[in-house]
This record gives sequence, C-alpha cells and structure tokens, in this order.
Amino acid sequence: MKTIVEVEETFNCSLGRAFKTPILGDATRFLVGYGPVPAVEKFTDDESWGQPGGQRIPHSAKNFLSKGGEIGVDEIYVREENKYWKWGIAEFRQWSMGFTEFQGELFFRELAPGSVGVRWVYTLFSDSVPAYPFHWLFGNIFWRGQMKLAIQRMKAYAESDAPLLYE
Repeated sequence: MKTIVEVEETFNCSLGRAFKTPILGDATRFLVGYGPVPAVEKFTDDESWGQPGGQRIPHSAKNFLSKGGEIGVDEIYVREENKYWKWGIAEFRQWSMGFTEFQGELFFRELAPGSVGVRWVYTLFSDSVPAYPFHWLFGNIFWRGQMKLAIQRMKAYAESDAPLLYE
C-alpha cells in the first residue's frame, strides 16, 4: 500500500541552486518538525551523500512519538543534474508506525531565468491493510504539513547565499 503526498513551490534563483539546495544544503534548516513528525537535528556517516548510492544517517529530536537519535539510513537512488532527485529511507532504526519505506522525489523545471518550478513528491509505503487509513491520514495531514513548511524553508535557503554542505 502506498500514500503519495505532493507539494509545489517556485524558487526565485538559478536552476542549479534550486536543484542543489534540497539535497546538498543544510536539511536541518528545512526539516524542523511538524506535529508528531520530529525535527531532524543532524546527519552522520554522510561522506558519500550527494551522489547515487550515497548514504547518510539522519538523527531526530525527541518528541512524544520519537525517542530521538538515528532515524534510519537515507540513500540517494537517482541524481539527474538540474532535473530530478530520488532518494529514500528503507532501513528504519526507530519505530516507523508500520511504514516500510519512504521515497522522496524532486522535479525541477526552469520557468524563466531566475524562476524554477519545484515539485516534491513523497511516497510512503506500508504492507499493512488495517493500518492504511491511519497511514493515509498521517501522510496527508502531518507529512504534507512538514513538506509544506520544509519547501518554504528550502526556497528561502535557495534564494539566500547559505552554503551547500555536500557536492
């Protein structure tokens, strides 16, 4: 079973900057939490992050659903320069509420010089039919809420001179 969540935004910067910011920028400044979704506080073991097959371990803050610490292993599946990213987390190290995998995709389209359409899609996978209504609600309320907040923060980061952390 899968729940698909999508948000869109227009970034006012170069296509290259819009493309690099979400994955190569400081994601702790985007993934600040929303409701039961904890903030990401740091990443470790991230030496290979940024290229296909690259991995990192996100660490969450504590909240009423999360003990804090390692969330799992993020891995980049696809990097098509200035067009598309695909990554996911399938090896969870915290309680995952029955989800088996999260996959993120980012699509980029230059609308005009200095204006880039960004579409962010997350697919939340689960093998549990009885939990599907809960998973759908979680994805469409809380995960979407986090994504809406995060894409606004990505936009601000992309439109600033904040440094990228990875290549």
